[in-house]
Amino acid sequence: MKSLVAYEKIRDMILTGVKLPGTRLVLSDLETELGIGRGPIREALMRLDRSGLVKNIPYKGAVVASPPSRKEIAIIFDMRVDLESQLAVEAMHNISPEKIAELEELHSRMASVDADFYTLDRQFHKTIYEASNLPHLCSIVYKLIESVETFLNLYRQEITDCHKFSFEHGQILAAIKAKDEEQVRSVLQSNIRSGLEVVERSFSRLIRKPV
Repeated sequence: MKSLVAYEKIRDMILTGVKLPGTRLVLSDLETELGIGRGPIREALMRLDRSGLVKNIPYKGAVVASPPSRKEIAIIFDMRVDLESQLAVEAMHNISPEKIAELEELHSRMASVDADFYTLDRQFHKTIYEASNLPHLCSIVYKLIESVETFLNLYRQEITDCHKFSFEHGQILAAIKAKDEEQVRSVLQSNIRSGLEVVERSFSRLIRKPV
């Protein structure tokens, strides 16, 4: 998918310092640099805007924003741990057999390390949280996830991470089916913390160090 390729290339240019904060992202320039058409580039810029790496400023267009700091991301993950574990517990009491079957299908595809692992991961969690019947809290969680998506979806390229996350999702599903509230909290929080480990590695690999 060309928009995904454009997203990843622009994201990496921002995180590695090729495109510095304040730099205008001009469609015609990006089209030449990336060898990709304007349509996919526009979609990529919209996604980057949602993640906070790009800001659309009136009369200037798309401009590179500053990446979040490690401290800020750590706080975001702390918030996610609290909110998402509560949503999962609520969902455990409400979830239907049909949604359980949907989770089983998603997990089966994760176990085979599907090429679009990150999308499957997002859908797995979204299916659980929506069963909580707490839509406003779900919206907050999705926004928090979007703010760190830039770093999280890098792990789709790491097979060992895919296997680890797949195993953890199996634990989450088993705990929900067993209606074990304590276990649901424990395994889901562990899964979110694993995401933070991925982010730490992403920072070490991509963020340009000050000179």
